[in-house]
Amino acid sequence: MNIAYFRKSTYDRNKTVENVKQQAKELGLTVLGSTELPANNGTILHICNPNWMGNLLASDPNLIGLLPCSVAVINQKGDVMVGVGSPTVLGSVSQNPAIIQLASQAEEKLKELIHKSAGVEALRPTGVKLYSTTTCPYCKMEASWLDEKKIKYEEVHVDLNQKEAEVMVQKTGQMGVPVTAIQYEGGEEEYIVGFDKQRLSSILEVKI
Repeated sequence: MNIAYFRKSTYDRNKTVENVKQQAKELGLTVLGSTELPANNGTILHICNPNWMGNLLASDPNLIGLLPCSVAVINQKGDVMVGVGSPTVLGSVSQNPAIIQLASQAEEKLKELIHKSAGVEALRPTGVKLYSTTTCPYCKMEASWLDEKKIKYEEVHVDLNQKEAEVMVQKTGQMGVPVTAIQYEGGEEEYIVGFDKQRLSSILEVKI
């Protein structure tokens, strides 16, 4: 499971920091402050949405530490990288539909913030792999949905393929299915735990 999402900025660090502040406000996020890293290696901006916090605390206060509220603009091997923790972690540890929906909304908003601040387009999916079992009803539902939307995908039954099962657990920390791996251009991957129709439709650019 990716626990952070970073993209290379097309701007210098100072301009990227200013972009983050401006774009955050335009997207309805609150900029709470910033922290400079040692040796001039970057800036951490403390950004969040009060509604996310309020909804999360109302649903399960124990999860507050998993809500990503810091955006990093850092120097990395000569490049300026801008990124944020992934709300996927929040959604994966909760079985509460409200929390899962909140994580999906936060993921979409924060990625938009990163893209606009860095001056880049969203990554385009190049492949889909569905980790399932032969008896999982939600896996069958997702497979049918992908077929209906005419999305090409590879399905792997982890109850019949121990090697793929180990890969899934290693990548995501999850034993349950379905898990959907989205491959992007440049070799990046993203994992979606559960049949998250809203998030899949957003990534794959199809109607729910």
